[in-house]
Amino acid sequence: MPRETLTDILSQNPWFQPLEPAHFEKLLAIAAINSWEDGQTIFAEGAIDDHLYLILEGRVALDKSIPGQGRVTILTLGPSEIFGWSAVVPVVGTRTATARTVGPTRVVAFDSAALRQACDDDHDLGYLVFRRLTNIIAGRLSATRLQLLDMYAGPRK
Repeated sequence: MPRETLTDILSQNPWFQPLEPAHFEKLLAIAAINSWEDGQTIFAEGAIDDHLYLILEGRVALDKSIPGQGRVTILTLGPSEIFGWSAVVPVVGTRTATARTVGPTRVVAFDSAALRQACDDDHDLGYLVFRRLTNIIAGRLSATRLQLLDMYAGPRK
């Protein structure tokens, strides 16, 4: 995909709109388009992956392996949503879920090592990126808590 098209795609996404031009260019420089067919695994739980993803088209299911139950979908994401945050957070290091496509899917993939380096080199950019990632992580934690309530709540009287 031509760079101009990638620029247009990112500039229309709310995650990138408030960025200063220099910050936008740094993120654009480490971005690439990837695509997969239906049912393909993008990364596996426990694996080390080196990208953060923004969904352009399609959907991505995040699955966890649950002892005694097998693979369980915990969340399904669609266009303009971000996944793969664990590749950017250095302490986590491994994937917390398996990501698989639900239908043909196109994403923008950001090199996580380059993203961490850009954040280290430019603390203003780092603050913006990690503030946004914190919101994503908090949202996933909240969704997980609600699912746990559904799974373990006793019958209503």
